[in-house]
Amino acid sequence: MTSRSLILSLILAVAACAASDSSDEAQASEPKAKRIFSDQISQGTVEETPCGAEGYQSFVGQPLAAVTYPDDLRVRVLRPGAMVTMEYSAERMNIHVDKDGTITKVICG
Repeated sequence: MTSRSLILSLILAVAACAASDSSDEAQASEPKAKRIFSDQISQGTVEETPCGAEGYQSFVGQPLAAVTYPDDLRVRVLRPGAMVTMEYSAERMNIHVDKDGTITKVICG
């Protein structure tokens, strides 16, 4: 095996390991967060949600254009009739708005 082939093989092996580690990590973290949130709901203690939605309940009833939240907060605005993905992400905050742009619900997901 030439040194060029050896280097290429090492690079491919490292890349394969890095890719499998990150996907394993993502799969392991999402179900745990979903399970924690489900436990909170079943126990009736939803004071602290994974996405922090409890801190934004004052948004309900306000126009979407009138509210502000941190830039680094994972937020998805759900409008009536809009197409959205169905994957659950406990760390993402969903802001539901009606046809007039008024916030109707703030939840994790």
